Amino acid sequence: MTPRRVARWRASPGRLRSIAVVIAAITPGTAGAAPAPSASPGTPAAQAAPAEQPRDAKAPPSISEPPPSLLSGKPAHGAAVDPVFARLQLQRLRCAFHEQKRIALLARPLQSSGVIYFDRDRGIVRSTSAPHAEKAVLTRTALRIQKGDRVEDIPLDKSKDLQAFALIVPTLLRGERPAIERSFEIALYGRGDAWWALEFTPRSDSLRALVRRVVVFGRAGELVALQVAEASGDTTDTRLSDLHKNGDVPDAEIAAAFGAP
Repeated sequence: MTPRRVARWRASPGRLRSIAVVIAAITPGTAGAAPAPSASPGTPAAQAAPAEQPRDAKAPPSISEPPPSLLSGKPAHGAAVDPVFARLQLQRLRCAFHEQKRIALLARPLQSSGVIYFDRDRGIVRSTSAPHAEKAVLTRTALRIQKGDRVEDIPLDKSKDLQAFALIVPTLLRGERPAIERSFEIALYGRGDAWWALEFTPRSDSLRALVRRVVVFGRAGELVALQVAEASGDTTDTRLSDLHKNGDVPDAEIAAAFGAP
């Protein structure tokens, strides 16, 4: 049988990083969450410091990258964010992800890539293919991480903060704004029919001990990227591509991703 152990809910920093990985999956992976002095706020870190160009060079704006000024200006709150939530509601999603995790003690970011699955009733699966095979399954009450023959189950329902942190993305994709607002302040930058960013800021000190903020970037009804800034100072940037929604994701794929029902 596959060895399995259930972790205590009072998670260690390593386990918190595992949960951050799952969150970044749809977003689970984007750009450094807290703007660095050399970075333009609101854009992924990877694009915050472009190569220096001649003064007279005029690079055309990218249609696939959030505008550098997106997180500037006065944000909207409350019911004003509902149009974005409505556009994002999904039954299913499959997409590719590429992620960079920046850790203070490392000179270079850690990179990973793979596929993310979302199912409204089951949760999120993040299947990493590089640099090493790893599978994380996030439901409403638990996080399961599988590396080879090793399986670790982390219960989330014994800590409201841990659960709120881990479930931002699936709750967003279900369109459940009130559920998120119990634990996070939500601010909307941009417009729901163009480029937008949803910023989630913890309400409680105990939740701020886990995460400083989460930012989800999108364009109209498409998710593009996610920023996660952990309380430790580590940041996770996840970029999404090749999105397939609802009926374009077959039952067999969902069943295979989540395992036997």
